[in-house]
Amino acid sequence: MTTDTSGTAADQAAVVQAPMRIIAAWEANDATAFGAACTEDATMILPGDVCLRGRDEIREYMAGEYAGKLKGTRVTGTPLSLRFPVPGTAIMVTEGGVLLPGETEVSAPQAIRATWVLAKDGDDWLITAYHNSPLHVG
Repeated sequence: MTTDTSGTAADQAAVVQAPMRIIAAWEANDATAFGAACTEDATMILPGDVCLRGRDEIREYMAGEYAGKLKGTRVTGTPLSLRFPVPGTAIMVTEGGVLLPGETEVSAPQAIRATWVLAKDGDDWLITAYHNSPLHVG
């Protein structure tokens, strides 16, 4: 992982935990915990023309997905890069994807690369914008 050292070691470690909170929320099918990892005005852009605005809309969308097509799935992601363009803001790129029931590795159709924009909120870092794209199309 490449890192811009303008963020403190504590900030770097805290930002890298953002995907871990999402992984844990996903594992528990906990849409409330998923939403709590986001700022109140967060945006989330997902494949399939999904554009979510705000913590409540993100939480509601994930609750529906966990009850439907994402039930029993897990998610994984590995940070590839991290930088702090201005104090209190971090941009991280990850690679990972959705693990279908029984899978231990992300299949090509489920593989994504994602950009996370995080904002510092007290001692915590919250997702303020997220976008992912498939690694393999077609």
